[in-house]
Amino acid sequence: KSAALVPALKSNWLMMHVTVMMMSYAALMVGSLLAAGFVGLDVYLELTKGADSSSSTAGAITENESMDGGEAGSAAVAAVGMDGGEAGSAAVATVVSNAAALLPGRGDARLVELDSLSYRSLGLGFALLTVGIISGAVWANEAWGSYWSWDPKETWALICWLVYASYLHTRLVAGWRPRDAAAVGAFGFVVVWICYVGVNLFGVGLHSYGFLNGQ
Repeated sequence: KSAALVPALKSNWLMMHVTVMMMSYAALMVGSLLAAGFVGLDVYLELTKGADSSSSTAGAITENESMDGGEAGSAAVAAVGMDGGEAGSAAVATVVSNAAALLPGRGDARLVELDSLSYRSLGLGFALLTVGIISGAVWANEAWGSYWSWDPKETWALICWLVYASYLHTRLVAGWRPRDAAAVGAFGFVVVWICYVGVNLFGVGLHSYGFLNGQ
């Protein structure tokens, strides 16, 4: 049998606050999973690239040692005889390559896509979380006479907000490597689950309406 709503829940703010918070949690969790995928794939590609570079370097050294004097002389003459156009093309290619290395994911299409999707998801989730916290504060003042009570749910929502604010700061302002900023976003997945599930199941406070806390 369904029980009547407690007085605090009989408000026009119920639909807005709960809907916005649920949407924010969903966007943040998706963005965090994408950020975790970015970190994992970036580490894997870096390790693979390092192994390939070591093999290529070893092969190049062996090939250079086996080159006889005549071949070395021909190579030197060819290098000196390179015209200005070829030298310019090589310089431009080097600049483009160095610039690509600074881009998120070092130019790898999969990593660039993951970074872009995670950033957009986390940015959307952060905006929704901000609106949800503000609307919840207004509702709390209407229901309990106080905008903020340091209830477990409120506290963990604030922790979530701070974690994702840190992600946006490190990505946009602090100049961290994309992988390091993404690691902050990926860590937020754990914080969201604690706020969404852990507090609901075990927390005791103004937002507790049953579950495992015996209320």
